[in-house]
Amino acid sequence: MPKSQRLWSHTYAYLLDQIHGMKAGENQLEPEEELTRKLGVSRSTVREATQALLQEGYLTRRHGKGNFAHPSVSQLRYRMDLTSDFSKLLDTGDGPVVCQTLRSGYVPCREVMRRRFPVPCTTVYELDWLYSVGERPMLFCRTSIPEEMLQRQPEPLSTDDSLFPWIRTYCGRDFAYYATHLGCRCEEDACRALQLPSGTALFNWQEVFYDLSDVPVAFCDIFFHPEHVDLTMVLRP
Repeated sequence: MPKSQRLWSHTYAYLLDQIHGMKAGENQLEPEEELTRKLGVSRSTVREATQALLQEGYLTRRHGKGNFAHPSVSQLRYRMDLTSDFSKLLDTGDGPVVCQTLRSGYVPCREVMRRRFPVPCTTVYELDWLYSVGERPMLFCRTSIPEEMLQRQPEPLSTDDSLFPWIRTYCGRDFAYYATHLGCRCEEDACRALQLPSGTALFNWQEVFYDLSDVPVAFCDIFFHPEHVDLTMVLRP
């Protein structure tokens, strides 16, 4: 790792540790000049680290007053606003994150996808997979790719794969964004995978992946275990 990156990482980790230990009402961060002297780094390094923490919701900056830390934010887990990578979302130090393929193959497009996907499709390559942390099932996902979008026969998702790179590999698309829709519904396959009673209503996260040309490429239907995953977000007023 380059020296500049090491200094930035050290500064970021120091500031985050300081935030963890603060209390409400006693949460003003030290001035940049003082942090520069204390840590022995440049002012630009301190500024870049604080900027990252601002973007992640750990700090608020007020002109003429300084940076104010939010120790309550540091206690939040499963933050949807920080990452779209489920491996990172679920990695909270409670155990190894494991991805397991449950089923894959070509099937007729399901009604739930037809209602959400902007382009009509008939046959899709469908992949059911489960994320667990240790022995606890956390997240069930059904990924559906229209047959015509595939450039070659997909291999099942492996433990080390992330969804975006996996889809990019088999569709050959440069992805730009995904549109997310949040809701709640029952899905029996998800209940079985998450070891929940039949008919349990689950938090449902649906995604449509779009490429650089704004073409919809894939659909994901995602369900979270209601007891194991408490999804959070930090939003600005």
